[in-house]
Amino acid sequence: MYEKEKWIGMIVPTLDNSFFSSLAYYVEREMVLKNIGTLIVNSANDAENEIRYMKMFAELGASGMISVSGLAEFPDDIFSEGFPLVWIDRIPKSKRPVPWVGNDDAGAMELATRYLLKKGSKNILLLPGYIAQGQDNLRVEGYRRALKKEGIPYDERYVLYRNGKKSSEAETGELVVGAIKGGMPVDAIITSSDRAAFGAAHALQRIEYFVQEDIRLLSFDNSPYAALTSPALTTLDRKPEELASRACEVLAEMMEGKEKIHMENRIEVSLVERVSTR
Repeated sequence: MYEKEKWIGMIVPTLDNSFFSSLAYYVEREMVLKNIGTLIVNSANDAENEIRYMKMFAELGASGMISVSGLAEFPDDIFSEGFPLVWIDRIPKSKRPVPWVGNDDAGAMELATRYLLKKGSKNILLLPGYIAQGQDNLRVEGYRRALKKEGIPYDERYVLYRNGKKSSEAETGELVVGAIKGGMPVDAIITSSDRAAFGAAHALQRIEYFVQEDIRLLSFDNSPYAALTSPALTTLDRKPEELASRACEVLAEMMEGKEKIHMENRIEVSLVERVSTR
């Protein structure tokens, strides 16, 4: 039985993305073990929705919050100064110090890009994903860093951003087809998620290009479906269970009033090599 005051709010950008839904599942599971309930909401990649949910948590008396935020800047007037709050995955600007749990996105992208370069790819198309209010995208930084180390000039035409108006697979497919039909040589693609990679693969088939044979395809997330596609996807495992566990641990420490909190908590990614990049 939960104590009345012991519940937290959790905001994710969307629940139809396997990475975010996994985070939500593991956070709820971890908090149950601490006799704390979790109210999970989906901002639908909309900054106004996210702020509205934060205000709702405050009004309903949440004991803390974990958020995968799409905000460029956190509005500090919603919660009291000591309100327990943890960012997971993304970091909006804030006047108050807020603990963060996540991956080294720049390092992960550098790993992915250098892996493809070593495979012989030279024209790597990057689709780094969509964030509601345009936080700095560290994946682009990692991509640029990898190119620079290999002496390859950065070409901004090879970084394509979604606008968040359609599904990730639909927008990714459209961007990939537009680039190739526009005459850009492409021999590898990195997408922001496995779901986006599925959209890229299907779009390539429509214009008679094929993953592995013509273009290497690499994604983020390592969802259960990545190994079931044909060809199976090479992907970066972001370890959502470990991210959620650490975020819950940090939030629980804040709720207990501990003074020394680890402010930066990194969980290493691992590259899972499959057929799509051979």
